[in-house]
Amino acid sequence: MRLICSRHERGAAMLVLAIAASPVHAYFDYFLNGTIIGTLQKDEVPQYVRLYKDALANTPDGGTVPVQFPTIDRRPAINGTLTLERSRTEQGSKCRRVRSDLTQSGRKERWAGWFCQTPDGDWKRHEFKN
Repeated sequence: MRLICSRHERGAAMLVLAIAASPVHAYFDYFLNGTIIGTLQKDEVPQYVRLYKDALANTPDGGTVPVQFPTIDRRPAINGTLTLERSRTEQGSKCRRVRSDLTQSGRKERWAGWFCQTPDGDWKRHEFKN
């Protein structure tokens, strides 16, 4: 994965699709503390994961998907996009490079990485050597 983000933001890329596993929220809080994604409410996390998986499965290369979470209590709104940059096949698996661009109260966060589809249809982060 070619990273264009801080150590904390990398946690978002590594974790987004691991959220379906238990015990997720403790893992979620640990890696994403201090990031925009880390400000999502616990009940918003499944919505973000569905959005992300749907984008990986159904958005064409070059396409974008809007990300919008309204202001909740003291947490400012989150806006941005997921962009499916390109696809490739690796050992028979479909792989997609996705870029996330998020903003919250003027703060910007960007990360990018590869995710490959598993035989059961799920998506897992993958690092390519080249």
